Amino acid sequence: MRPSSTLFSAAVLSSAASLLFMTAPAHAQNDDFHLAYHVERTPSEKLSIETCGSVVTAAAQKVGLNVGSQNFPGQLVLVSGGLKGKGAFVVQCISVEDITVSVVQGIDYSQQKGALGNFADNVHEELKAATN
Repeated sequence: MRPSSTLFSAAVLSSAASLLFMTAPAHAQNDDFHLAYHVERTPSEKLSIETCGSVVTAAAQKVGLNVGSQNFPGQLVLVSGGLKGKGAFVVQCISVEDITVSVVQGIDYSQQKGALGNFADNVHEELKAATN
């Protein structure tokens, strides 16, 4: 009986997996979003990861976004947040040798760019301005 129960289990798992894969794409097609994405490399002496994180946090608070941050000293400052039901943003300020890499992402829960995409564009510009 052991071989037949193994075959039965394999058949059930295979059927379940097929059902999941058939329904997942249909669900994904109904979830609209727009991604704004910017990457900038700046010499660390002009923009530290700490300053990068501070600029993003201040910009998010200024426009009323929920915001939180995580700091991994000497490596990464991660700032994220958003507006409930509207979208989210994630900014990574990464230290790579003598370069600060800023990765800015704004995700709007719509097909068109909205508040979070615009925030991503604006914070990207604020980060570039902070180097002057």
